[in-house]
Amino acid sequence: MQVAQRWIAPAAVVVACGFAAAPAASADSGDTVAALGGGSGLVLGRSTKCSLTAIGYDAAGRLVGFTAGHCAEAGTPVHGEQFPDAGVVGVVRDSDAELDYAVIEFDPSVVTPLRSVNGGTIAGLAAAPPAWSVVCQNGRTSGNACGVVWASSPVGFMEQACSSYGDSGAPVTLGDQLVGMVSAPLISDTRVIRFSCTDANNPVHTPVIAVAFDTVRNAVDAGKGVGSGFQPI
Repeated sequence: MQVAQRWIAPAAVVVACGFAAAPAASADSGDTVAALGGGSGLVLGRSTKCSLTAIGYDAAGRLVGFTAGHCAEAGTPVHGEQFPDAGVVGVVRDSDAELDYAVIEFDPSVVTPLRSVNGGTIAGLAAAPPAWSVVCQNGRTSGNACGVVWASSPVGFMEQACSSYGDSGAPVTLGDQLVGMVSAPLISDTRVIRFSCTDANNPVHTPVIAVAFDTVRNAVDAGKGVGSGFQPI
């Protein structure tokens, strides 16, 4: 995942939880309009591949979306991974390293927003899920996967769904409600041992740290910039 292969969990989420540290939509490559929604693959900058958390409109009526902050800094151009002929579809307007989120402003002339991608649907927003809930995530690498929540706080939570590089930013849902976004594995891969998930049928892999989307939205609202007042489509 290039830059995003750091896959480093934000310290605020790890502390709050009490722990130490496949393409999302089919597409015709000839399309000049990118159909994007939560779980779609993004290419940020030259080659960094991450997942779109959700897409919708902010209070000013701008078409905006979110992904993980470690995927790109402010000013980075964004492409839809499955829509290369659409060109640049958006720009990162804000990137926060502490909470690990980035706000993308999309060009509505070349982006069609989707509520459902690859079987996953985002119909609303909800608070961080309690421990022992079963949540699902929809990433551009691992697709749809579900797992139990081991620990939770208002800042973020740790869950066991299958996830790997490129899933950074992927939406985490409880039912059809967006509750978080994938940030990082609890245990990072080494050159010798791979801890990230390689097979959804194998539950033996590192848990994933997710940032509570409520916390992200509150931080963006406080800044009163692009993305403030966000609501998914």
